[in-house]
Amino acid sequence: MSAYIDENLISAHDGTKFEIIKQTKTSVEDGTTQFVMSHLKYKSDVLHRYYNSLYTAKTKTGDCSDCGFNNSIFNNAVWGDVLLLGLGLGSVPEYIKNIKSPTSIDVVEQDSEIVSIVNWIHNDINVITHDEWTYSTTKLYDLILVDIFAEPNDVSDDHKTALRNNYINNLKTDGKLLIPISGDIIT
Repeated sequence: MSAYIDENLISAHDGTKFEIIKQTKTSVEDGTTQFVMSHLKYKSDVLHRYYNSLYTAKTKTGDCSDCGFNNSIFNNAVWGDVLLLGLGLGSVPEYIKNIKSPTSIDVVEQDSEIVSIVNWIHNDINVITHDEWTYSTTKLYDLILVDIFAEPNDVSDDHKTALRNNYINNLKTDGKLLIPISGDIIT
């Protein structure tokens, strides 16, 4: 696992609902090289962290063949106009911008403090401060990615229904609404 965004751009932060922690890690490749990697941790959640890692970005965009995720949900995905629900530390939208070369990328994040702190991502990434469950737009997307869940078992049928009801009309013909962590395609 290696950092994706330059760690010099990310500062430790003790926020109202979350904290950004700088942590020294040891390389899995050689077992000795040490590096610093930031992670965002919600104070109310002791288990889950959102890392500034290439691994995280690749798993949530279908580019990691040996990560244990269902990459087939990305088959025939068009990376034109992309909507991402959840900002985290910005590694996923930054990866999409740099590697997938979308026409546009909009990110919806409900926590305004996270939006104001995560200022190291590319200016072409449009970050919208709004509740991911109720955001409304007339824009149509080729791909809507849901990155608001920490674990696959966090995704309930009620969540899928709510996301479908709120976003299905924002998909272009053949567009996809995906929850990468659970491998769900919402239709």
